Amino acid sequence: MSRHSPFPYLRVRCRVHDREFNVLGYVDTGYDGGLVIPESERSGLPKPLTEIPVELGDGNRIYSAEYVGTLSLEGRQLDVTVLFLGNEYLIGREVVDQLRLCFHRGEFLEIEE
Repeated sequence: MSRHSPFPYLRVRCRVHDREFNVLGYVDTGYDGGLVIPESERSGLPKPLTEIPVELGDGNRIYSAEYVGTLSLEGRQLDVTVLFLGNEYLIGREVVDQLRLCFHRGEFLEIEE
């Protein structure tokens, strides 16, 4: 059984504290973490336990609020790190490395069992 997503995005749900985020996130194999949610979505969450340094793609370093969330995808639940920064949803290798993905010639992304 497999599921298709628009290329190169995955649709996931993630719960952070009592908030649930429905995400269509860009698959970013250059990001080692779990999930990035835009900073504007963070309102209403409690203060994070930590803020961590993050090196951006352009080499700049910033600090980001770090949370732990439960990500749901294809019947799986994963505990992942969740950062709130920027203005895009990104899904990193902490998630992708646990899946078998097939990128079909720039047309769609397939998740295989």
